[in-house]
Amino acid sequence: MGQFRPARGEVVRVDLTSPLRALTFPVLELILITGLCWMAIGWLDRPEQLVDIRLRNSVVWVWAALATWRFVLPLLRSRRRRFMLTDRRLIVRAEGFRAPVDSIPLRDIRTIQRRRNAISLSIQGLPRPLYFSGIPRAKKVTSLIESSLPPTQARYW
Repeated sequence: MGQFRPARGEVVRVDLTSPLRALTFPVLELILITGLCWMAIGWLDRPEQLVDIRLRNSVVWVWAALATWRFVLPLLRSRRRRFMLTDRRLIVRAEGFRAPVDSIPLRDIRTIQRRRNAISLSIQGLPRPLYFSGIPRAKKVTSLIESSLPPTQARYW
C-alpha cells in the first residue's frame, strides 16, 4: 500500500502509536529473566568454585537471547503500530514487522463507535466494521474523526 506518510498537502490531525502500557508484561518478564540469569552468573563466579569461563559466557548469551526474544522484539513490534488521521483519510498499520499499511478515505466511513480504548468504523463496501483496539485517547480520536467527516456523513450508533 505504499509508504506510511501523508500525501503532499495533507494535514495530519492525529498520529498515534501503541501506548507504553502495552509493554508492562514484557518489562516484568525482562526483570525476571535478568534476575534469574544474573543470579546464576553470580553463583558461577564464586571464588571457591572453578567453572569454565565458556559456561559463564553461555549463560550471558542465554540471557541476551531471552531478553531480545521477550522484550526487544515485542517492543519493536508494538512501536511499529500506527494510527494516523489526516484531513482526507485514515492511515493504519497493525503491529508487526511486515504489516501492510491501510488507507481509508474519510468519505468511505459510514459510522463510528467507541468502546473504552477501541474504535469501530463501518466502512462503505465492507460487510463488517473495522475494529481497532488499544487506541490511546480513543474518545478524543473519535471526536476528531467525527469532526473530519463531511457534514452529511457522520452517523452514530
